[in-house]
Amino acid sequence: MPIWNPDSGTRAGRGRVRGWAGATCLAAAVGLAPIATPGLASEPQLDIFGFTLRITDADGEITHVLEGERMQQFDDIGEQHAEKPRLELMTDGHLDWIWTAPAAVHYPAEQRLELIGATEGLRLPSPLHPQTDIETADVTVLTESREILTDARATMVRPGLFVTGIGMYADVDADIIELQSDVNTVYAPADSEGTPP
Repeated sequence: MPIWNPDSGTRAGRGRVRGWAGATCLAAAVGLAPIATPGLASEPQLDIFGFTLRITDADGEITHVLEGERMQQFDDIGEQHAEKPRLELMTDGHLDWIWTAPAAVHYPAEQRLELIGATEGLRLPSPLHPQTDIETADVTVLTESREILTDARATMVRPGLFVTGIGMYADVDADIIELQSDVNTVYAPADSEGTPP
């Protein structure tokens, strides 16, 4: 699992850290076994099935939504663990990105979400850019600065374009997606939906 570290050479996050606000939790169930996490000796203080968290900024606007099959909160270590999470990033009130993975660990104080395992990202099409599909693994999402990072191999597909490389950096606000090294690009006719030959 990648851990974002400003000393690792990975791009640094911006701004101050704010807590999650406007959270809505559905279908609570308490006292069940913890989600399997290596090295975790703590017991959860909260165990929720079918959860939805809506996160707002200082003006009360929803910036992102995190939902999934199950979430466990560990107050003593400052973590929330999620099964089958789905993260929706909003831009100006519109759904812009969707990220899914088998599991995640959220660090609320750091505004950081670690998506664990095979991870898929979808940037929805808009008048300014085409739909973009990304397949990778072990993704770090810095929810306040809206940056997305991984050291794993990533594949990006757009209509007429197929790109693969090792490591990825995306800045949602700046509308940037970069593959870092060993990058291979295949261009195809626009009607091929980016499928390589």
